[in-house]
Amino acid sequence: MKSVGIVFGGKSPEHEISIISAETIVTNLDRNAFTPALFPIDRKGRLFSGSGGFEFLKSGKMLDISKVAFDELRKMDVIFPVLHGPFGEDGTIQGLLETMGIPYVGCGVESSALNMHKGLFRDVFSAKGIAQPQYRYFLENEGDKALAEIGETLPLPVFVKPCRGGSSIGISRVETLNELKNAVETAFQYDDAVIVEEGIDITEELEVAVMGKPGELIVAGPGKLIAGDTFYSYDDKYVNNQTRFQIPAEDLSAEIVSRIRELAVAAFTVTNCFGLARVDFLFNRKTGRLVLNEINTMPGFTAISMYPKLMMTTGMSFSELVSRLLELAFQRSR
Repeated sequence: MKSVGIVFGGKSPEHEISIISAETIVTNLDRNAFTPALFPIDRKGRLFSGSGGFEFLKSGKMLDISKVAFDELRKMDVIFPVLHGPFGEDGTIQGLLETMGIPYVGCGVESSALNMHKGLFRDVFSAKGIAQPQYRYFLENEGDKALAEIGETLPLPVFVKPCRGGSSIGISRVETLNELKNAVETAFQYDDAVIVEEGIDITEELEVAVMGKPGELIVAGPGKLIAGDTFYSYDDKYVNNQTRFQIPAEDLSAEIVSRIRELAVAAFTVTNCFGLARVDFLFNRKTGRLVLNEINTMPGFTAISMYPKLMMTTGMSFSELVSRLLELAFQRSR
């Protein structure tokens, strides 16, 4: 029986989503092979341990919970860092676990950091010649110059995003140049770097789930998101429950499906992913234009999340998915 430390919560704006993902993983953990231990991280970045971890982060009740040092994680056979966004999906927790020599689920330090930074990520794929939206990213002190250049070079509408973030937090769709400055100011509330990307007309959002290691990858999808909002916003994902899914995506030619899956594997490989990643694409059915949108190295594991839904189309259960991810963590550590 192996002990699994479930690390969740954290300082990220995606704190609440991390809790839900962790609850789902614990529910589906094979108790014949693994024993879970909860390690909640509060919004100040402090680590706690105890069976009351979920209730503690939800309500603040200190029942069956205690503050511990991060060294406590050494007692675990493996860590599942169910942390979305900054301070979890960006290489920080991965670096800590690497330093302590503890096996963990998911991508390594370099891959996590690269894929988390939308600007650097786009620079890499631009160098590799992989199709993606036009973009411009910049720091706050470059804002005025960048806004002027964007107005001259990027076609409207555009999406304004924090460079390091997820779950659509801080993202705005901008239809006119008059809206651009406020959208950039909103994005800067969540990060010190902002990216502005071309909004691709008549777009379908297609997502592919990838699991495994180089040379031994399972690829599932694509699935299609049908957003209830003007784009797949945070409220649309987690509050209003208006988003619909097509799993698998319907009415795509075999050629397009094959191309999407090949690009997903290429993206996973180029950024040195390991274990799991969700690779997202934008597709204009009218023109046939297909571009890479982003890679998520610790996608959501909630009941409505695309990654587990896609992986279960391969015939595995949610429990088997969790077990395979844990086994991959052990394989890398060997």
